[in-house]
Amino acid sequence: MYKNQNDITIHMVVKNEDQWVWFAIQSILPFVDKILITDTGSTDNTIQIINSITSDKITFNQKLATTSAEVTQIRQQQLEDTTTTWCWAVDGDEVYPERTAREVVDAINSNKWEGITVRRYDLLGDIYHRQVETVGQYNMFGQKGHMVLRALNLKKIPGLHLSGDYPLEGYYDAKNIAVLDHEKSDHFITNNYLYHAMYLKRSSLGGNLPMFNRGKYKIEIGIKINDSLPEVFMLNHPSFVPNPLVSRGIGYELLASIITPIKNLKRFIYT
Repeated sequence: MYKNQNDITIHMVVKNEDQWVWFAIQSILPFVDKILITDTGSTDNTIQIINSITSDKITFNQKLATTSAEVTQIRQQQLEDTTTTWCWAVDGDEVYPERTAREVVDAINSNKWEGITVRRYDLLGDIYHRQVETVGQYNMFGQKGHMVLRALNLKKIPGLHLSGDYPLEGYYDAKNIAVLDHEKSDHFITNNYLYHAMYLKRSSLGGNLPMFNRGKYKIEIGIKINDSLPEVFMLNHPSFVPNPLVSRGIGYELLASIITPIKNLKRFIYT
């Protein structure tokens, strides 16, 4: 367990995430007090993989969601079930290096912030390459890049709730002001990155299986990641958990070399 740990509850909602969910959970397990996980209808090995992780911190349940609104309702219920000061949203395809998880927890322990935004590597083809940050970058709390609002202090944001249907839901305060519109001086943005596998294969069953066709497998050259890998990728894991260390093949590289210039031309035309 990480020393000087504050009271933190993880919120995780999954569906068909068996390629990465074991690593996602293991990467934040030592740093938090509680992990609330809800599966919304997986048909791959996601449920088996989650059940293979033995920890008193994890509360796992299954609740079928057939609409986007029901996914938001599940996330809202997790928020209402949280008794700790902080909630920290982690998706089943988000894997934290220790340095990034520690930075989040240290920011929480400082008691200075109402929210924490985490920078992310959007992976392309394998865990060794990422999308260029100028592609699809966000402008959040005065900074640009690939990032996502992840941790929130419930005591500093009275009436915190979710509004909108997945995947366009957002966090709002008691006055229905979006947290993203709060003062940037109240929010911490990490220097370190999480590994985001949204553009990789996320289910052993293939296809667009995650929640409501949110599978977005992409073929693109990207750039090489120079940081050290998340430590959990080196852990011994059950045989039914996929090996994350496989590099993208020559076929991917060749196809990416053809597709990437076309994508870059389209981006140039439409920006």
